[in-house]
Order: sequence, then C-alpha cells, then structure tokens
Amino acid sequence: MVHLPKVPKLATATALWPQWLCGTGAAMAMIVMGLMQGWSSPVLARLLGPDSPLPITETEASWVASLMNIGRLLGGIAAPFSVEYFGGKRTLFLIGFPTAVGWICCAVADHVAWLYVARILCGAGMGATLGAFPLYVGEISDPCIRGALVTLVMNGGPFGGLLGTLMGTYLTMRTFAIISLVPTTIFVVVYALVPESPHHLFRIGKTAEAELAFQWYHRRAGTKEMEALKQFVSTSSTPSFRQTLREFCIPRYRKAGIIILVLFMFMHISGVNSFIVYMEIILTRAKVTSIAPSSVVVIGGAASIVIGWVAIYTIERCGRKLLLIISSAGTSTAMIMLGVHFTLIQRDPDIAPRDWLPISSVIIFQIFFCLGLLIVPSTILSELFPSHLKSTAALIGGISSGGFAFISTKSYQPMVDAMGENYVFWTYAGIAILAIPFTIFCLPETQGKTLQEIQEILRKGEKETKTENGDQGIS
Repeated sequence: MVHLPKVPKLATATALWPQWLCGTGAAMAMIVMGLMQGWSSPVLARLLGPDSPLPITETEASWVASLMNIGRLLGGIAAPFSVEYFGGKRTLFLIGFPTAVGWICCAVADHVAWLYVARILCGAGMGATLGAFPLYVGEISDPCIRGALVTLVMNGGPFGGLLGTLMGTYLTMRTFAIISLVPTTIFVVVYALVPESPHHLFRIGKTAEAELAFQWYHRRAGTKEMEALKQFVSTSSTPSFRQTLREFCIPRYRKAGIIILVLFMFMHISGVNSFIVYMEIILTRAKVTSIAPSSVVVIGGAASIVIGWVAIYTIERCGRKLLLIISSAGTSTAMIMLGVHFTLIQRDPDIAPRDWLPISSVIIFQIFFCLGLLIVPSTILSELFPSHLKSTAALIGGISSGGFAFISTKSYQPMVDAMGENYVFWTYAGIAILAIPFTIFCLPETQGKTLQEIQEILRKGEKETKTENGDQGIS
C-alpha cells in the first residue's frame, strides 16, 4: 500500500479564489437548472387556466413536468463518460449548448411538442450538470472548503427556482426563456476560460498542463503536494471501463455505490419533485385563500435560499450526517402536516381558518430539504470514490437521480387520483423518515478529510470487516 503525504489545508482567501470562481461558475449552471424547475409551478398553472396562451390538458401538463426528468436521466448517463474522456471542466462547458437550445425551443413554442423538446433538452443539461460538477469540484477543491463549495453550487438551484417562480408569474414564456439564456451564457464563458482539473490532466498523461493547472487552483501548495496528487492519481488508475466496473465488486466500493443510490432515492422519492413542479397547484387545491399561492411559493423559495447559505457554513462544522438527519426529520414533519390538512379538508370544506397549516408546511419543507437532502448526496458523491471510479460513480448517481426524479414526478398525479393527497404526502413522509436510520448506521462522515484520507478510511474499514469474518473477502 502506498501511503500518501497529507495535503495541508489552505487557509487564505487569496489562495482559494480560483476554486471559489469555478464553484461560482458551477453555481451559475445550477441557477439555470433552478430556473427550469421554478418555471414549472407558475407556468403549468397558467397553461391549465382559462386564459392559457397555449391550452394543454392535464395529461400533457404531466408530460411537460416529467419529461425534464427523462432528459435528466439521459444527461446523467452521458456526463460521467464525458468527464472521463474530456474532463469535468470541458463537460460543464459543453452542457451549455443543449441547455441554450432548450430555452430557444421554449421561446418559440406555439405547440406543446415544442415544450416537450425544450424540457428534454433542458433536463439533459440538468442531469449532466448534476453528474459532472461533483466530480470536478471534488477534484479541484481543498478539503477545508470542499463541502462548502459543493453546497454553494447546490444553492444555485433554490436561488434559480425562486427567480423562476417570480419570472413565471409575471413574464411570458418567451421573455422567461430569453432572460434565462443570460446565465447560461455566463457559465459557458467561465468554463471556456478556466483550466481543466489537474486530476484529469495527470490521468491522461498531460503532466506539464496538469502541473500548471494544479498551481492555478492551489496557490499555496508546493511540489510535495503536487507529487502526492500525481502519485494518488497514478496508483488509482485503471486502464479499461470493464476493469473499472469489476472494481465495484470490492466491498468498500460496492458499499459506496449503494450509499449513493440510496441517498438519491431519499432525495427524490421524499416528494421534492412533485412539490416543486405542482406547488402552486397543491396550494390551490389546499384552498389557501389568505395569501396568493404564488406568493407562498416565493416566500418558501426565499427561505430556502437563506437556509442554503446557512448550510454552506454548517456543513463543514456540523458534518454531513447531522445535517441529513435534521433535514430528513424536518421534511417528514412538513409532509405529515400537509397530509393532515388535506384530511381536514375532507371533513370540513370551510378550511380558511386553517390556512396556516399548508402555508407553514410548504415553507418548512423547503427550509429543511435545502438544509441536507438537497446538498448532502452530491457532496458525498464527490468524496467517496477514488479518481478512477468517479465517472462510474457519477453514472450511478445520474441514473438513480434521473430515474427517481421521473418516477416521483410522473407518479404524483396517478397517486393523487388513486389515494388522495393526504395519503400521498404521508407516503412521502414515511420515506423521508427512513433516511434517518440509514444516515446513522450506514453513512460515513467525510467532514474535513482529503480524498486520499477518505480512501484510507474505507480501506481500513474493509480490512476490519475481513478480519471479523475470518479473513474472508477480496484478495
């Protein structure tokens, strides 16, 4: 076994600004993804209304809502292969082009088919972004800010969602799409200018370029740290994709893959996609009258942004596990409250005096979901795997994230028709609460550790398991 020197934590803002710049570029990409999601709630409510500029049926609205997740699945599959062959930086650069075409399709839409194409293309950009940025950010960031940097990027989603809700309420679809091309262009320009990840450049043998990239990203690191990275990448390299897949039979990597799969399941099947896409419609059906449903959506979005910035601070101080436990408990509580409200509606149609219940449940959900369930899965994905397995891990994450998101979104309306809203939200609550024991017993804490140190911890755990089992396991 090769023992690598520890890379010291970088302490000053002047040394870390290139990493924050690249994180901000990825956050801009996530703002665009948030715009896509924020678009759904006000625009679908308008398209289903009596004064619709483009009349559609509830079935067509369901497809408009869910087709983005089909694109997301496709993008999630493509992203890790692109990262493997082109690098994380170039992948993020290329993502801007299908996203821009999607917005253009939305701008010229005069038939629902244009919206189908737009949502698939934008969804592909979303899936590719979610698959690529954790790998890229995990490679270029210092351990002392890695969790905060991933959290910063993920916070772009709620911020974009809030902007999308506001824009969708007051602007036409055409104007919305044209404005959304601006942040799309910004993140494309950022990733046209910054260097590629030194991990990727070392991996493909471009040593001179890798050394320059390392010096650009890590201003205070020296030759010793660069050599440690070069050795780490070289000892982690695997020549073929088939051999890479075979390595997932090793217990520590198989366990890490299952953890990623389950985390994304909890993230999506706890109801977030249904909530985001149908939030205004849910509030309307909840008979909220004291305040406009669109205003409640905006208030919840603003609260989620504030909590997202709090999470940037807390994730490196409280750790991943505590945030995920608190987030799961809060999300489950919000869903229980909403289910109770819909039960009360069935018993007493005059529900106005209890408007506070659905309003507070929507806000509580957005606050607690953004505190942990939104950010922790991508953070863990960026940390658990060695360099040569990151692309395959992202493939697992992309497929599971896109697949679960599609299942959650497409199943919402059929579940409501079959069970009623109250049982649907209680089902979501039960799924969210199951994340707590999983986090306590199965999720490793990666706070403040280098990627090399995390692999040493996983390797140590594997040895202990083999010893307890009578030295059985892989050779």
